Amino acid sequence: MSSSHINALFNPRPPLEYLPPYHTQVGKKRKTGYTGVGQYTSLFESKEEQDANLAAFKPIEQRKERRERIAAERKDQAEAKLEAAAIEWDPSKYTFEADSYKTAFVGRLSFLTDEHKLKREMEQYGPVKSVSLVYDKNTAKPRGYGFVEFEHERDMKTAYKHADGRKIDGRRILVDVERGRTVKGWKPRKIGGGLGSSRKTRPKKTKQEKAEARRAEQIAAAREKAAAAARREPPRDDRGRGGGSSKGGDY
Repeated sequence: MSSSHINALFNPRPPLEYLPPYHTQVGKKRKTGYTGVGQYTSLFESKEEQDANLAAFKPIEQRKERRERIAAERKDQAEAKLEAAAIEWDPSKYTFEADSYKTAFVGRLSFLTDEHKLKREMEQYGPVKSVSLVYDKNTAKPRGYGFVEFEHERDMKTAYKHADGRKIDGRRILVDVERGRTVKGWKPRKIGGGLGSSRKTRPKKTKQEKAEARRAEQIAAAREKAAAAARREPPRDDRGRGGGSSKGGDY
């Protein structure tokens, strides 16, 4: 960069162009006078129109209200669907070759358990006539339950008493009688029946309630831990400390 360019950076700006003053006086803004509102009273809504507008008014739905409304609608649809399925349910339409009083229901099975493994485990309670597992129609994968038919009814009762809670392939099974044909008015789980409680609606907790519950659990666990430590600690013998003597004599 040359010295001329550097000098141009520090040169003052040219003076402003001179303009003659404006001699004509600017007129003041004309103010409008004050008027009443009587001429606009005819535009106000009447008492009847106000009541009609209030009746037709719909407040803006908040996010929480929208979620509650959608949940209620889905719940009503599910209940209506279950009621319709319960009305159409008729176990007499299905044909079964197995004897219902010799058949045991086995649930909570591992997906790795097959008919041969289940038959070998159930044969400990008596001769097994047939074993049938339930598979998904679309994926052909096991659904985790099946039915075991014994040769004698007493063997089925023995399995019902002693096989419940047994571990097969790392999972504790559930053994029950076949209630579909032996219990009057029995409904399967898919239409709202069954004995399980995992699909029952539970009240949802807010984040604050969940945090308070976790805090209470932590406090209770800490108290139990401190009490267990206090029980394990042996009692201290403070004799001989302080001014007295441990041998019990005066010197």
